[in-house]
Amino acid sequence: MDMDIGVIGIGRMGRAIIKGFISGGIDPKKIYVYDVSPMAIESIRGMGVNICSSNIEVVRSSNLVILAVKPSQVRGVAEDISRYVDGKIVISIAAFIQLKMLEKILSGARIYRVMPNIGVEVNTGFIAITPPSAMDSNIDRLFRLLGEVVWVDEDVLDLLTLMSASTPALIAEIADALILASLKAGIPYDIAKKATAHVLQGVGKLLLYRDTSSIRDSVITPRGTTIELIERIYTEEAKSRLLSALIKTIEKYLELLEKYKSGS
Repeated sequence: MDMDIGVIGIGRMGRAIIKGFISGGIDPKKIYVYDVSPMAIESIRGMGVNICSSNIEVVRSSNLVILAVKPSQVRGVAEDISRYVDGKIVISIAAFIQLKMLEKILSGARIYRVMPNIGVEVNTGFIAITPPSAMDSNIDRLFRLLGEVVWVDEDVLDLLTLMSASTPALIAEIADALILASLKAGIPYDIAKKATAHVLQGVGKLLLYRDTSSIRDSVITPRGTTIELIERIYTEEAKSRLLSALIKTIEKYLELLEKYKSGS
């Protein structure tokens, strides 16, 4: 893919995207990066990417620029680079920050928002992109190196910020419970971890073709240990409590999103 890629911000997600691009086949010498933190720069120095001295140098060196900074930093970075983005593609991965605000500051650029999750580090991420009305095959192809891509309206992308980008942390907590239970049962840690990883991977693949009840019912047998486990999940209200926690978090997130929208 003949594209020079700039990444401004080398936090966890910025670093994960860079790793995913390289393992997906992008030449590190086609990637230009900058971060105000020397420690962040050091964390990717061994990857072979071009380390720039400023945001502006990244933009001047790139056709496509990814803003991988925190929401509170987006406006400042956008204003810093605004005179240098004419004819370029600028992509923000920040939560909350709306296209309207980015387009106002970066009027000479083509603007997109992308919402990845941490799976992009190993090329199995889920990546939402907006706006679908400006779908670009080169952008689509680039991010498909990192995982599954969907083009969605901006309001859907805002919801996926929580339900796709944040939930890997929840899944990791569930995985931790499975591993701890395995250890309690006497299974060695390395085997427990590997088993849990493959269980989650397998169920994830099945979910692409089957619904949740179908997967559950294919494992349950009459008077077996699986139905006893599922019964306990319901009688101890584990599922309803998890759902309640998710709904309350969604409500809190939507309140915060509205504050950002009204202030943009």
